[in-house]
Amino acid sequence: MTELTVDFTKPVKKMKPVHGFNNCARQTDYGPLLPDFIALQPPVVRLHDAAYPYGGGHYVDVANIFRDFSADPADEAAYDFTLTDLYLEPLVRAGIEIMYRLGCTIEHAPKKYNVYPPADFAKWADICEHIVRHYNRGWANGHEWNVKYWEIWNEPDGLDPKVEPNGPPNWQGTAQQYYELYSVTANHLKRCHPDILVGGYSSCYILGKNDGGRWTPGDTSFFTDFLAYISAPETKAPLDFFTWHGYLGNRGITKIDTEFSFVDETLNAYGFSDTLRVDAEWNCCVCDIDTPDFRTQYYINMRNEKGASHMAAALWEMQRCGVDLAMFYDAQLWKEYGPLFHVPSLEKTQAYYAFEQFGRLYALGTEYESAQAGDIYTLAASDGERKTLALANVSGKAQTVSIAVTGAAGTAPVPCDPAIKISASENDGVLTLNCTLPAYGFWDISFN
Repeated sequence: MTELTVDFTKPVKKMKPVHGFNNCARQTDYGPLLPDFIALQPPVVRLHDAAYPYGGGHYVDVANIFRDFSADPADEAAYDFTLTDLYLEPLVRAGIEIMYRLGCTIEHAPKKYNVYPPADFAKWADICEHIVRHYNRGWANGHEWNVKYWEIWNEPDGLDPKVEPNGPPNWQGTAQQYYELYSVTANHLKRCHPDILVGGYSSCYILGKNDGGRWTPGDTSFFTDFLAYISAPETKAPLDFFTWHGYLGNRGITKIDTEFSFVDETLNAYGFSDTLRVDAEWNCCVCDIDTPDFRTQYYINMRNEKGASHMAAALWEMQRCGVDLAMFYDAQLWKEYGPLFHVPSLEKTQAYYAFEQFGRLYALGTEYESAQAGDIYTLAASDGERKTLALANVSGKAQTVSIAVTGAAGTAPVPCDPAIKISASENDGVLTLNCTLPAYGFWDISFN
C-alpha cells in the first residue's frame, strides 16, 4: 500500500498560473473562441505557430506583418495587422493575457524562408517596436490592449536530427548572432516601452546542445553563453522572463524538476534571480510500446486517460517546483498536439478535464503541503475554508493508497468521481483515507 500525507495547516506558496496554452481553440483562425475554451479561464496564451500549418503565413510572425524588409519601419502602410488583430481580439475580450512571440513560425520543409537572422538587427528591433506600439499604444489604427509579454524568437538552439532531416527549423544563424539580436531588440523595446516584459529564448532542449546536428546531453553552453552575453557590461540586456520547452516523454514527470532546478540555479548564478521562470511549451508525449509509429501512439494518448493523467500530474509538478508561468502546446483544434477537443464533434477530451481540474485548484489560491510517492502524484489547495486534495495515478496499474490528512478533522471527504470508494477514520486530529485508484486517472477529494 502506498502511503501519502497531506497537511492543510501548512501553506506552501500561492498557486501558479501554469495552465496556459500556446494558441487557442476556435473553429476558424479569425473567429470567436470556443465557449468551452473560455470556460477553462487560461491565464495566458502564447502566440507561436499561430494558425499553423493552414493560414500560418498571415498571422503574428514579424515577416507576416512587415512583408518587405526594405520598407520604412515608420511607414504604417508597410504593416499588415488585419488577421493578427482578429486573432488577438477574442483573447483580449476574454481577459486572457497574451505572450507575443516576435520571430517566425517553425519551418520543417527543405526550403527555409523566415528562419534566417535579419539582415539588419537594429531595423528588425525597430519593426518589433512598432508592432508593440500598434497593440499597446494605438499606432497604425491599433489598440491599447496592454500586451505584457514579448518573447524574442523561438528555439534558436533547436535541432533534433531524428525528426529534422532538413536542418534547423527555427534559426539558421549562429548562437552569437542570436545573442546579439536578443540584446539589440530587448534593449530597444524596453527603452521605448518600459512597462512591457521582454524575454526569450524558448530553449528547445535546455539540458543539452545541438552540436553538428546531434544533441549532446550535458552541454548547456548555449544557455550559459547567452546569460554571460546579456549580463556583460558592453552587451547587457534585460531578461524579464526566461522561456524553455519541456516536452515529457517516457522519462516521465521528474524531468520537470530536473529542468526547472537547472534553469533556476543557472539564472541565479548569473544574477537573474528576479527573472520569471516560464515553461513556454510542454506536452506529455507518452508512448510505452516499441513501434516506429511512436508519434501516432502518443498523439492518441494525449487524448485519453493515460495522457491526461500525466498532464494533470505535470501541472501539479510545475506548481510544486515553482514554475512561474507555463503554456501547454497546443490548443488549436487541427493540431496533432492539440488534444483538448475531439474533432469534428468538439466533445471535450480527458486532457480538457485535466486543465479544468487545475483551474479549480488554482482558484483556491494557495498550495498546501502534500507528499507524493512513486507514480502517485498529489496537490493540495485551499482558500482557508474549502479544501481540496487532487490525486493522479500514472503507473499503469491499480494502486491502493493510504492518505493521512492533517487539518481536515471533522469533515466528510467527497470524491469527485463516485467510482472512487473511500473509507475514512480519524485519530488524534488526523483523518486517514484509504482508497483504490484505477491504473490511470486523476481525481479530486473535497473536505466539507
